[in-house]
Amino acid sequence: SASPRVASRPPGRPALPAPGAVRAEVGLTRRRRPGLWEREGAEAEGFRRFRPDVSGRDPAEPAAVPARPSAAAALAASARAGGAMSGTSSPEAVKKLLENTQGDLRGLSLECRKKFPPVKEAAESGIIKVKTIAARNTDILAALKENSSEVVQPFLMGCGTKEPKITQLCLAAIQRLMSHEVVSEAAAGNIINMLWQLMENSLEELKLLQTVLVLLTTNTVVHDEALSKAIVLCFRLHFTKDNITNNTAAATVRQVVTVVFERVVSEDERYKGVIEQPVPVPGNSNRRSVSTLKPCAKDAYMLFQDLCQLVNADAPYWLVGMTEMTRTFGLELLESVLNDFPQVFLQHQEFSFLLKERVCPLVIKLFSPNIKFRQGSSTSSSPAPVEKPYFPICMRLLRVVSVLIKQFYSLLVTECEIFLSLLVKFLDADKPQWLRAVAVESIHRLCVQPQLLRSFCQSYDMKQHSTKVFRDIVNALGSFIQSLFLVPSTGNTSTTVNQTGSNTSGGTASAQTNPGMLGMGGGVTVLPAFEYRGTWIPILTVTIQGSAKATYLEMLDKVEPPTIPEGYAMSVAFHCLLDLVRGITTMIEGELGQAETDNQTRTEATSSSTQSSEQQDLQSVSDQTDKELVNRAVWEEMVNACWCGLLAALSLLLDASTDEAATENILKAELTMAALCGKLGLVTSRDAFITAICKGSLPPHYALTVLNTTTTTLSSKSYSIQGQNVQMISPSSESHQQVVAVGQPLALQPQGTVMLTSKNIQCMRTLLNLAHCHGAVLGTSWQLVLATLQHLVWILGLKPGVGGALKPGRAVEGPSTVLTTAVMTDLPVISNILSRLFESSQYLDDVSLHHLINALCSLSLEAMEMAYGNNKEPSLFAVAKLLETGLVNMHRIEILWRPLTGHLLEVCQHPNSRMREWGAEALTSLIKAGLTFNHDPPLSQNQRLQLLLLNPLKELSNIIHPDIRLKQLECVLQILQSQGDSLGPGWPLVLGVMGAIRSDQ
Repeated sequence: SASPRVASRPPGRPALPAPGAVRAEVGLTRRRRPGLWEREGAEAEGFRRFRPDVSGRDPAEPAAVPARPSAAAALAASARAGGAMSGTSSPEAVKKLLENTQGDLRGLSLECRKKFPPVKEAAESGIIKVKTIAARNTDILAALKENSSEVVQPFLMGCGTKEPKITQLCLAAIQRLMSHEVVSEAAAGNIINMLWQLMENSLEELKLLQTVLVLLTTNTVVHDEALSKAIVLCFRLHFTKDNITNNTAAATVRQVVTVVFERVVSEDERYKGVIEQPVPVPGNSNRRSVSTLKPCAKDAYMLFQDLCQLVNADAPYWLVGMTEMTRTFGLELLESVLNDFPQVFLQHQEFSFLLKERVCPLVIKLFSPNIKFRQGSSTSSSPAPVEKPYFPICMRLLRVVSVLIKQFYSLLVTECEIFLSLLVKFLDADKPQWLRAVAVESIHRLCVQPQLLRSFCQSYDMKQHSTKVFRDIVNALGSFIQSLFLVPSTGNTSTTVNQTGSNTSGGTASAQTNPGMLGMGGGVTVLPAFEYRGTWIPILTVTIQGSAKATYLEMLDKVEPPTIPEGYAMSVAFHCLLDLVRGITTMIEGELGQAETDNQTRTEATSSSTQSSEQQDLQSVSDQTDKELVNRAVWEEMVNACWCGLLAALSLLLDASTDEAATENILKAELTMAALCGKLGLVTSRDAFITAICKGSLPPHYALTVLNTTTTTLSSKSYSIQGQNVQMISPSSESHQQVVAVGQPLALQPQGTVMLTSKNIQCMRTLLNLAHCHGAVLGTSWQLVLATLQHLVWILGLKPGVGGALKPGRAVEGPSTVLTTAVMTDLPVISNILSRLFESSQYLDDVSLHHLINALCSLSLEAMEMAYGNNKEPSLFAVAKLLETGLVNMHRIEILWRPLTGHLLEVCQHPNSRMREWGAEALTSLIKAGLTFNHDPPLSQNQRLQLLLLNPLKELSNIIHPDIRLKQLECVLQILQSQGDSLGPGWPLVLGVMGAIRSDQ
């Protein structure tokens, strides 16, 4: 299974050659044997170790397991215990240190008395040395540090004996000295050399790791070669035969890498105020041009560069003496550094260079098996086998990519474009299920960061010749969701709906009979799920709203790709859409609100400002407006880029949802998008979202002209969004929804009855909510909203009562309306919301109010058309609502009086008696209300308004229907009784009404 170039190790050969031999070999590798540094195939990657000078491990050998965090915690604790005592420089602590050190030396001399006389002598002279230092110096610690090489020497010799008991004693003593920071650079170098020898002889491995950690965490004397040697030592111990050692070593490596970078951060802090002469950095002539970096930064640079080398299976420059490494561990280290120390990379050019020149190309190269691989396409006979994607590597790469995009987007605009397009590609249907799952998790991490999405939109979608990345992400999510419904579930999902595995209609039918029903002791619980044309997908709770908690991106210990539970990918994609909508709308609406308040404060400021500062004011105003234009362009682009994909996906999900909570979330997303489009004045997208909600409110295939005329442009054909095909899927009628109402359709010749499901009622409530809260931005789409409401009201059998409010009426024509108790309790609520909706029209601005009245008038005209030539019950919805709207807008009645009464007068002439009766009822109620309303200025001082209000009463005289004239006279009588004393100039008009009655009437 190893790639052709790398020979597999013969079975009899030991895993590690003798330590000395390896060192000699590796030391010479780059000069002597260049051929062996060849890059290996994906098969030798990942958890398998690869050696610079030996081929990769046998695939049959167990993979090295990455360290568990517990090992790291235990290690750190033990290091602290052996290390820093509180207050290391207090006199008591110093006294104790001297006593302990002398005690250690005495113990050493005792242990070595018989077998190792030279060590014994060294220990004894050490005791004398320590005593003289203590006697002669005031600052004992400094003196100890100065002479530390000599003080440490006996212990180093003790370790050289290779006797376990002696070695342990010596290491403990050395740790104590280190934790008091009395070790000089030279002594530290000697200690590391001694540790290296112990490592090569496989002695006291855990103690060694602990010693290294204490040495590197308590102070910063170890630099350069010594530091690299200490790090290599930990890496070497990560690949031993003993699992505990391996895990502890991995934890140590992680901690040491962190320490190296923490030093850079504190170094930068120290030099913060200092401004230096920038040294001209030569071009890419020598990739190791780090002469410009300070010591700690230089170490970190060399370390990071070598991690890239190792992951790439190349020889390290600085970590000399590495014998083997795994790609997975390397990627984990890279990710943690990038994630924890972004500022280092953003502040130092040299590090940014590493990101651009090393990390990004490496990631792209390692992704290639995943890009080329197509499930089920490569047959075994093909000449060059395509490498299969390898879960541990791929998942870590995606983690690295998430960090790169999140932290370094500004540095890596071009690279991020490539990464994002890759992510989108990984959602394709021909990729393995696990790859699609981790890709959708990665996309979810982006979807919860609206500011990031905004910069994608600015950097890519708004640029002339760039990929439309933001649009592609949304569309990819949409087509991903569609593919999950449209793909017959066979082999490639982890658990198939029908266990037979056949995707013929017979196979799915059995699964379709009761999807999601779990028989539980007689009762039936319905799992929340999506169901569409026989494909049933459960909805799992994957994360809490607004956070992207991934499952598979966290499986760092898995070698084999996990099986993905059914519905997982769908649920994550669903959350992506919801979080995306929530993020974008909150962000844009926040900025819009901010812009509006800025505008107000600005206009107030300019009006109160003095002449002299006028120039500056104008300047700032123009700056502001420029900024606003830029912002508005971004907002519009964001909405334009995503609305098609969102709408297609959300409509499909709405149609497929069998769960009330999911439906609620989808409707909320459609509503916020519609409102946002309205606020930005994007009419097409606003109407499209509203249409989707309207369609959801009505029974499937309901013949409603308003909707069909506006959406034929959208739904009949699959329309392409700048080259990407998005199919608008029409509702499937066989949804498993509870039917809650049966009524007659509002049509000229009603055929049979139609049914409303609980989901229709849910959509209707959303529609009412939309009209109620966002009426001001609906504009021409009032037409859609009101037409839909009129039909729903009709199907539910609501009839107008006093003042235009709709009440559940008794069925006028036969037993056409059947309502379940569930809806009966809902009806008063719905009729209440309907009334409140029109009451809230008093808060609309004049333009929006006109849109509302126009929409009502044109609805009413349609109802009149339908009622011609028959005396069946007409739809009185529009007339009733015109009356309600007029009554609550009395305070500005002048602006709507003419269109309102003009239309009602037409209704009064209608041949259908019920229709004209309601027209007259509405008109006379409005006139009476208008005269009694407390106008400002009052009517007695505003004759023009009074005549305007009374005029329609006179107009009624032109109508021949006696029932209308009766209403007219009743109205006059009531006016005379209540207002006779204040009619004034209105008298001639009233008398004219009475005079117009002819004897034959």
